[in-house]
Amino acid sequence: MVNILKRAAMRTVPFSLVHKQIKNKSNNYEKFKKMFLSLDNKTIKLMQEKYLMYSFHLNSQRIPQYNSFLKRKGINPKDIKNIKDFLEKVPETNKKNYIYKSHKITNLCVNGNIHNISMIVKSSGHSGKQCYWVKSHSEDFFGKNAISIALDQNYNVNKEKTLIINGFILGSWVTGINFNEFASWHCPIINVGPDKHEIFQTIEDIGDQFNQILITGYPPFIKELVDFANSNKFNWKKHKINFIAGGEDFPESWRDYISKNSNNAKTVSGFGASDIGILGGIENNDTIFIRKLADKNHQLKKDLFGKVNETPMLFQYPTNLYVYANKKQELIFTSILPETAQPVIKYNLQDIGGTLTHEQINKTLKKHGIIHKIHSPLPFMYVMGRKDGPVNYNAFLIYPENIEECIYRNKQIAKTSTSAFKFRTVFDNKHNKKLLIEFELKPKVKKTKQLENLYLKLVTNTLTQVNEGYRATRKKLGPISLPKVILYENKDYPYKSKIKNNYN
Repeated sequence: MVNILKRAAMRTVPFSLVHKQIKNKSNNYEKFKKMFLSLDNKTIKLMQEKYLMYSFHLNSQRIPQYNSFLKRKGINPKDIKNIKDFLEKVPETNKKNYIYKSHKITNLCVNGNIHNISMIVKSSGHSGKQCYWVKSHSEDFFGKNAISIALDQNYNVNKEKTLIINGFILGSWVTGINFNEFASWHCPIINVGPDKHEIFQTIEDIGDQFNQILITGYPPFIKELVDFANSNKFNWKKHKINFIAGGEDFPESWRDYISKNSNNAKTVSGFGASDIGILGGIENNDTIFIRKLADKNHQLKKDLFGKVNETPMLFQYPTNLYVYANKKQELIFTSILPETAQPVIKYNLQDIGGTLTHEQINKTLKKHGIIHKIHSPLPFMYVMGRKDGPVNYNAFLIYPENIEECIYRNKQIAKTSTSAFKFRTVFDNKHNKKLLIEFELKPKVKKTKQLENLYLKLVTNTLTQVNEGYRATRKKLGPISLPKVILYENKDYPYKSKIKNNYN
């Protein structure tokens, strides 16, 4: 009944007043948390739609670049009166047609100025041009509360004295910086970065002063950390240690491996990007439960996610975003909080996936005889990976152009290969994520172990030179980051040629 009244108020009261009330509650975490958890999924859905329309009309006027973008496309914001109009009439934005068109960061910001900017982060990919994204203190009110709720729900941080050891790559990347900023409002955090020795030194020095230790990091680093600990006979039972992963996907077998080798440590992942911020999606007990079921039940997986080979990562996404999938199954994001300094509007992040409502999830589970209570009112989003082209490796993008650089910068590769290649990520039998690159050799060139080793050496050196993300990964992970190179003699190359290259 309470939620029905709240929805009625949202439909009738000017939404600026509704937002003001929500913002006032956000200043007190416990009140904000209580208010949030009292909402049902229908109220959250209506709230996100109201925020979307409210912020769209604000931002269409106050962001210089977006105002110009709509004029070029012949769109009058006044004609966008509801969600249907927004989805059907407003054009998508992306880096090429929107971000790269702006010569100044400020043109992409609210009111075209830098007065409310508190932080600048940069994208990790190499899509032709480095992108910079700004954040503001005024948008932190949501971020810190959302992260805090996630920490409470997943790890009972509100009840256990917790230390977070931040093992994400530090610097101007969004993950390490933003996570530290948000999480530090709720419990102490130490920024170590992906340094195995320093992390375990920290645990040894001050770990016994806390009831729980949370270690954050990219999945390959977490796996390396666990293996390193066990090789040095670390006593997992001495401390309660859990993990927070982010930056890239992993199979459930990886999560099981981490748990089995770390005294049943729990690992929860998050989804984010420089473009949309660290808070793009959050795993929890419910999403993990559903994903594990789908991973073992092919028909359930198909009913939830469609025809997919691997089980997608499943998240619940927060109220700072409005998310949907277009006809190409590309996820489209809109920043809907009016405080966001550099909003994205109907922005194509080039991730493939979809969204699911509570009703869709419950209906599908019920069809398979599964009754399960979902605890968070947030909607669901699943992510299958990047659109054909770049590959996500250790939270950084490796592009086809990077592999082409490996060919054309090295005479030995250029002279012996046809320049046809495929690349993707795979997991080896030790659960390490590897970058796999397959090359087609020219006619009459024989495949030898010596030639394969030469390719491996040249590819590794060139990737280190041309891709900043790989360079950082190589420095931190060492031999584990070495790609796996496979050569095929010309007659044996298994991939049929196409007019348009398909690299993955």
